[in-house]
Amino acid sequence: MKSYLRTILLSSGMLAVVIYLLHILIGGFLWKGYCHLQQPISDLTATSAPNSGLMQLLTGIYGVLALLFALAFTFFESKKHQKMVFIGGIFFIMLHVISISYNFFPQDLTGSSATFAGTMHIIVTALIVPFTILTPILIGFGFIKNSKWKSFGKYSILTGILILILGGITAVFFMNKLPYFGLVERLNIGVLQIWTFCFSYKLSFKI
Repeated sequence: MKSYLRTILLSSGMLAVVIYLLHILIGGFLWKGYCHLQQPISDLTATSAPNSGLMQLLTGIYGVLALLFALAFTFFESKKHQKMVFIGGIFFIMLHVISISYNFFPQDLTGSSATFAGTMHIIVTALIVPFTILTPILIGFGFIKNSKWKSFGKYSILTGILILILGGITAVFFMNKLPYFGLVERLNIGVLQIWTFCFSYKLSFKI
């Protein structure tokens, strides 16, 4: 693969994270009364949410860019490392394939009637959890034996552990309808997004 094309594809991870952040900031700004501390991010793309069309467009772009990054890493970079890195890459691809399906199954807003799409949204969330946790852990354990990637491998493993812990806390907040659910969820999702950005940056610029 030509170096410039490689750089573009591997940089798509950073761009994906920027688009995801913009979707949260723009969505919250346009929806008067939306509370980032209390409401989940998925409310922004819910069936009856204000500006849901624009928000779904942004999350769709995010999903495609993130998937391109996962594909580029897995099929052009991961085979340079331990086999576990390639397995982690396959999990990375599955993570973003499932993530893209969120656009087809928007969440039902709290208090609205349950829909098929809303029910599927819950199922998709359950499916994506193991891939979200295991992707950085598998890649991390694959990297840890490579001196150049050892530090990032440790960081990746820590990322997976944090996602597991914060994901559990998020579930507790959701089931018990505790305040500041939105904040806890953002911490959980933010851990993965920061890891993705750092990973894309390291691969793109070979640092």
